Amino acid sequence: MERALSFFADDAVWHAPEGEFKGKDEIRRYITWLTSTGRVQIQKFEDTGIGVVVKDDQAVYEYIWEATLEGMRIREPGVYIYEFSDGKCVYPRSIYNRISGAKQGATGFIAKRVVNSVLDPLEEGLR
Repeated sequence: MERALSFFADDAVWHAPEGEFKGKDEIRRYITWLTSTGRVQIQKFEDTGIGVVVKDDQAVYEYIWEATLEGMRIREPGVYIYEFSDGKCVYPRSIYNRISGAKQGATGFIAKRVVNSVLDPLEEGLR
């Protein structure tokens, strides 16, 4: 954990689908939560083939992550965007679709019904 946190500036702000995490203490809490929730087990990150794209003080990495949520396999694309200053990451952003992941991982009638009650209106007329 300390090695991972050493790459961040003290006042870094990480934007993620789960919220905004300011400073190393909150980033530590977020990383700990990501890696220890138990319900979601991330199995791998797969590079999409474009690698890391760098321009000036920013880098972008596109990936596909595979995970298991209570026995259900989830496969989702995502993007990490990093902004650097003085050799430290100051503004990391992670972007992925939590709702799509929930749809893939929903088991049982009630869970599927709840997830679809959010998604169906958003996708009306699409199919």
